[in-house]
Formats: sequence, structure tokens, C-alpha cells
Amino acid sequence: MNHGTHHRRAVFTDLDGTLLGPDHQLSERNRETLKHLGDLGVQRIVVTGRSLYSCDRVLDQTFPIDMLVTSSGAGIFSYPPVQPLQHFGLGVVEIAQAITVLEDLQLDFMVHAPVPDNHHFCWRRFSQHNADFDRRLALYAGCHQLLQPNETPQAGATQLLAVVSATDPAGLHDVLSQRLPGLNVLRATSPLDHCSTWYEIFPESVCKSHAAAWICEHLNLNAQTALAVGNDYNDLDLLRWAGVSCVVANAPAELSREFVVVAHHSDGGFSDAVSHWLTSFN
Repeated sequence: MNHGTHHRRAVFTDLDGTLLGPDHQLSERNRETLKHLGDLGVQRIVVTGRSLYSCDRVLDQTFPIDMLVTSSGAGIFSYPPVQPLQHFGLGVVEIAQAITVLEDLQLDFMVHAPVPDNHHFCWRRFSQHNADFDRRLALYAGCHQLLQPNETPQAGATQLLAVVSATDPAGLHDVLSQRLPGLNVLRATSPLDHCSTWYEIFPESVCKSHAAAWICEHLNLNAQTALAVGNDYNDLDLLRWAGVSCVVANAPAELSREFVVVAHHSDGGFSDAVSHWLTSFN
């Protein structure tokens, strides 16, 4: 295939559990696939729930992508070098509304600072035992502080994050969505213990698909032919938005029933998805 065949086309991929292997490393096969896409003139965009600070732990300046979307759509950057293009945040009223609901439900939560410094956060907890919450506090030691009573975080906060060992993750997601109209509540499996559920509360305009649509308009890319690859519930809106969508074999059953399933993320599922997508243009 020549460069022109794929001009203005794009691939959007989740990072952890999709593009990266279980060791959080980019396999040689997936690296070569990304390089091949670049040779074809295809825009390569990582869309992750990680903050920019967290991305720095697994990406370097040789990582072969063109753009990076952080915090599930709250920050959009060119890459490399990292240059901010767009960011979104919550207003004071929205933050106060979300805190009230989370406190009423007695959920342990964090309020993250504006992009690009959203690895800093304040927090409040109600449970004595929440190992995943404690693990995240330890992971970001020195970057957080207790949210004092009656304290309202600054406007522009990127998101609120509730960490829950829920027996009914879908049911609690419905409750939060109903009680927070006008905000976007995303559900994800914890990337730390792979068991707990994270509920991320963003402005209504923030989600992976909105960021992808913004990028397509910004770069004049063809959204109708875009490929999306994911592995979890917080990828759902992106997968439903894209013209072609695949999930890796380690995705939950609900996603596997709805989208084309490729190999496990440890077995080059991303590369299989790209191969499936490229053959559609032959």
C-alpha cells in the first residue's frame, strides 16, 4: 500500500491492557505495527485514563505515536514532543455537587488538580479498609493531601475519582449517573488491583470519543474510517464512536459480545486489530 491510500486516516488505542503488555511495556511487534502505520501516513493516537505524569512512567520520546490523550479525554497533547493542544475541567459548582453525592454515598474519593498537573489531588475517605485506595495514595506519595471539611477544591479540577470494592459495579454506576446529571461518570476496572471499580467523574464534554472527534476535526482526519482498540468499560464510548472497533481478548464479556475480538493484549491483539483494519482497504 502506498502513503496516499491511508492519508487522513487514524488509529485510536487505549494504553494499559490494550497496547501495552502485562509488564506495561510495548512489545516489539506492536512497536513495529505503530511504525508501519506511521510509514503509511496514518495518525497514531493513544487515548488513556492515565495523567500526563503517569504516562511519563511508561512512554518515552521514542514511543512511535503522533498524539496523546490523557485522563480519558481531559487533556490532548501532540507527541513527541509533548505540546498541550486542549484541556477541560470542572467548575466549582460541579465539583461541589459531585462531592456532596460521593459523601452522601460514603465513597472514598479523590479530587484531581487541573491538567497537566492532575497527578496532584486531595482526598477524603469513609472506609477503614480500602486496599486499592491506599495503594494509589502510596503510588502518588508527596502529590496529595487530605481534603478538609467544608473545603472546596479550585475550579478547573480535572476529575473526581471514587475507588470502590463494589458488588454491583453497574448498579452503582447507574446511581452516580442519575444523581450527577450534566456530568460524565465513567466506570473502569482498577489498573492497580484489577478487581476494584473506579468511577471517574468528568465534565459532560470529557470522554474518549469527544477527544477523538476533536482530534479528527483539528487534523482533518476521516472519523468514519477510524479504528479504535480498547479493553475496558471506559473505552466503550470510543469503541461505539469509531468506524471500526476491536477489543482485545482480555476485555469483559459485555464488550466482547459487542465488538470484534482480537488476541489478548499479551499476544499482540493491537497488531491483529490493525491488520484486520488495514485489510478492509484492500
